[in-house]
Amino acid sequence: MTSRVYRPDERPDVEVRVDGEWHPGELRMWHHREDGWWANVNWRPKPGMTFLDTVREEDVRLAQAGPRR
Repeated sequence: MTSRVYRPDERPDVEVRVDGEWHPGELRMWHHREDGWWANVNWRPKPGMTFLDTVREEDVRLAQAGPRR
């Protein structure tokens, strides 16, 4: 298995698709398994709420410019 772990001060801002909607977050780690690339991400559905999940590569994209929620 191949992986890339980001230090807290290096974590890229991303958007994460959950149930068809994109939410702001931070990329913590990429890892490759037999079924493809997966990302560990912190994501926020609304201010004050944060979740940690593992999602498929196609459900993560670099964040668009703008302030974080």
